[in-house]
Amino acid sequence: MSVTIEQIKARCPRFRILVIGRRNAGKTTILKKMCDSDGSDLRIVDRYGLEVDPSILEPDRQRGMSDIENEITFRSNPLFVFHDSRGIEAGAEHDENSPLCTDSLWEFLDKRSRESRIRDQMHAVWLCIPMDNQRAPSAEFELAFFNARASPVPVIAVFTKFEALIDEAYNDLPEDDLSDTEKEKNASRDAQSKFDKTVLKAIENTTHPPDQCVQLQYLNEERTRCAGLTEATYAAIQDETLSDLFAMAQRSSFRVGCEKVMNLIM
Repeated sequence: MSVTIEQIKARCPRFRILVIGRRNAGKTTILKKMCDSDGSDLRIVDRYGLEVDPSILEPDRQRGMSDIENEITFRSNPLFVFHDSRGIEAGAEHDENSPLCTDSLWEFLDKRSRESRIRDQMHAVWLCIPMDNQRAPSAEFELAFFNARASPVPVIAVFTKFEALIDEAYNDLPEDDLSDTEKEKNASRDAQSKFDKTVLKAIENTTHPPDQCVQLQYLNEERTRCAGLTEATYAAIQDETLSDLFAMAQRSSFRVGCEKVMNLIM
C-alpha cells in the first residue's frame, strides 16, 4: 500500500463536513448517530478555539446564534468535524443581514475550497431535507442551492423523516381487508412512488444536482443507524486520501469501514 493510516492522519487528521438544513431537519441526530454518541461528549469551539455552549444546537434556540465557522466534534469519534448552517428557514435565504442566507453558504464553501491545506478544506456537504415539511424542497432554498453553482466538494442530499411520507400514504389507503403488514407494504410503495415523481425529480432537474441522494427514516429510534448516508458519502468522495479517512472515521456502515481499513493494514 502506498500510504499508511498514520500518513493519512498526518496529512488530514479529520474529515470535515458542512451540514445544511432547516430547523428540525434532524441534523444533530444524524451527527450523534454517525459518531455513535448520546450527545454528552459534544464539543463546540469557535474560530478562535474558544469553547461554545453546545445548547446553541438545540432546535428551540434562536436562528443565527451559531456561527458556521464553529467546529463541532464528539469525543466518541474525533475523526469527524462538522460545521452547522444552523437551521436555515424559508424567508431567510435572501436576507442580506442574515449570516445564514444562501449566498453566505456559498461564500463559506468557496473560502474553504481555497485553503492550501487539505485538512482545512471542506470535504463534503450534507444538505438535509425533512420530508415532514410541506415546503421542502422549496424553490427559495433547497432547489436554489442546487441551481446556484457547482459545489467544489461532494454534496449529498439527505432526505430525513421519510416516515412522514409513509404515514401520509398509509392514511390515504382505501378501506379494505388487507392485513396491517400488507397495508404497510403498500404505503411504503406509494410513498416511494410519490417521492420519486415529485421531490427526487425536482432535485435531479436542478442545474447542479447532488452527487448522491439518500433517504433516512425513524432517526429518533435508538436502533436506527445511518449506513445509507455513510455509503452515499463514501461513494461521492473522489480523493483517495479523503475516502480512506472517511472509511476510518465512519461507524454506521460496517461494510465500508472494514473493506477500506483491511486494505490499509494488509
